[in-house]
Amino acid sequence: MAAGFEQRREALVGLIYDAVLDASLWSAALEGLADITHSAAALMHGYCVDRKLYTFHNLGRIDPECKHRHELYHVTNPWMRSSRFPAGRIVHSDDLIGLPELKRTAFYDDVLRPQNLAHGTIVNVVSRPGFRVSLNVERSEKSGPFNERDAAILRSLLPHVRRACELRLRMHDYREAAQAERDALDALSTGIITFDAGQRVLFANSSARMRGEELSLRVVAGSDLSGPPGIVNGVRALLADAVRSGTAGTRRLSRPNGREIGLTVTPVRGRAFDHPSHHRTASPAAIALLVDLSHNGEAASALLAARHGLTTAELRVATALTQSSDMRTAAVMLGISRNTLKSHTKRIYAKIGVRGHAELVQSIADIARVLDPSM
Repeated sequence: MAAGFEQRREALVGLIYDAVLDASLWSAALEGLADITHSAAALMHGYCVDRKLYTFHNLGRIDPECKHRHELYHVTNPWMRSSRFPAGRIVHSDDLIGLPELKRTAFYDDVLRPQNLAHGTIVNVVSRPGFRVSLNVERSEKSGPFNERDAAILRSLLPHVRRACELRLRMHDYREAAQAERDALDALSTGIITFDAGQRVLFANSSARMRGEELSLRVVAGSDLSGPPGIVNGVRALLADAVRSGTAGTRRLSRPNGREIGLTVTPVRGRAFDHPSHHRTASPAAIALLVDLSHNGEAASALLAARHGLTTAELRVATALTQSSDMRTAAVMLGISRNTLKSHTKRIYAKIGVRGHAELVQSIADIARVLDPSM
């Protein structure tokens, strides 16, 4: 019996961590939490305290309509009194409000009674300023309040639930940051495409997709580049050479309107890619820049950023520095203080290996000449 319980518990712990990467597994994990504590259902929600708003719900055998009812009744839900307790503290609903009194509330009539639920155990799993993640495990009136044995089982699982929730929130923060980076890249007029070692497209900003359409190229993340053989083969040759030799290559591509697009392919540089990876095909190996040759200054800055691992913010600073005569003008262009600008430029100069503004401008001018050999 004990061995069988431990196997169930270990499987549930694994499922909880699996749900960090696959959110669709949270329902099964919550059902497992309900089962192992001899309960009927469980739910987990994120709640923004300042806005009094639920940001997510995960339901384990909870009627989906309950989600809407919880949102409707979050102010008058008497179980919300558990929010005043510190993270990790297990609170029984019967200690917050007795069942006879609970039955006189609209919350019971509209949320609990239709699901045959009457008792709950609530715990704030994560508590941040202005935001918390709470777990509710619920059971019927017939099953009665939670006993100490069930509370002990839940208590033994809480560290895993908490770590999984912290990882989930951290991944959400990373995704938000990554989306901000993609939005910044989409704002550039330079087309940017990253390729993995197998020459599959990993990312293409909006300008790259637009330039691709002008050239009848199909540029889709997760797919091979496709289109006119002459153009596709030329891009592939540049990619292969960049990865093999570690140097950039360029060529001109003609559009139907007669105007030319400059293509530059360079290997990706940066310490983040020097370490071994279990997912090599997902690592960027080369970056291609597509730019109208009448606007190759921005492309030169982007290429410099790719070569030396500049962040998006540092790329914006480097571009502003090349378009201004002094630091004061660049700071005004960027809307930042001169001290903030100095902090950025110090890191930029160190990464690129230049000693000042003039050398940075010269470096970008040199790249611009490579992008357009006619200069």
